[in-house]
Amino acid sequence: MNVFRRTRACSYATLLAVAPLIAAAAGLEPEERSRIYQELQAPVQITLANRGTITGHSIQVSGEQIKVGTSKGGGEAIFTFKLDEIDSLKIPGESYKALVIDWQQAGEFDKALELCELLYQQRVNMLPLLPPSESHFFIYYVELVLQSNKPARALGITSKLRPQIENSAALAAIDDAILKSYHQLELHSEARPLAEQWVASRAPYGSSALGYYVLGAAKLRDEDYTQALELALQPIVFASPLPTENLAECYAVAISAALGLREADYAVTLFHEMQQHRLNWPNHDRSLKPFHQKLLKQLKLTRANPQ
Repeated sequence: MNVFRRTRACSYATLLAVAPLIAAAAGLEPEERSRIYQELQAPVQITLANRGTITGHSIQVSGEQIKVGTSKGGGEAIFTFKLDEIDSLKIPGESYKALVIDWQQAGEFDKALELCELLYQQRVNMLPLLPPSESHFFIYYVELVLQSNKPARALGITSKLRPQIENSAALAAIDDAILKSYHQLELHSEARPLAEQWVASRAPYGSSALGYYVLGAAKLRDEDYTQALELALQPIVFASPLPTENLAECYAVAISAALGLREADYAVTLFHEMQQHRLNWPNHDRSLKPFHQKLLKQLKLTRANPQ
């Protein structure tokens, strides 16, 4: 019974369009955070299929049942319902989702992250009861968490969100977040098969080159420099004037592979092309550091001995 699909869908495309890198900014003031937290702790109003209503301050979903805790006589009463006995939920704080976007657009990224955390903690136990658009919204939260360099936390969130996702673009975004998390954690045995699936299922001319970067880096670790170069070059060859996520990483993998193949001149050519695109070397990837050092030495030699 799809009784929860009637709430207004969140525009997932909008969320993706407004998710740049987190910049340094002040977070919520303690008083502001406390006020928002208290508002989000207000009871949830539950409308039953028989049109009756009940308010609950704690909600747990287990299988096909929902347990609702309500205040009664200074204590707590627990009511249990089957999922098909529930018509809809009214959760306090819905307007704060728009505020997250407003703060992000205003450059107040830390505030956006903290508010997303409060909303997630409020709603995480209710996600199976809510429309997929609710989980789609929290993909934005996952991206903020990843950009704040907390990949383990991001994995924990994605494990809650993915079972609720239906939209194909949202599924791709959540799978990207999972792959990024494993790669940032250097859990290569988990990241590699996901990267292989990514490359097999997506075109090299899309808005992201994530799979080509992760799988190319894996080939570098194998010292399979030919395969690493071929993988990394695909999104480079198909790059458009529009930004491509992880294109800098693909350039770095391609340059590293060229150095591994003793094609130093080609590596330098790729580096100059990378600079023309105003892309920086990805220092966050420790596996590329030895190749970067080799590149710097080669650049010095090239400057000292121009052709």
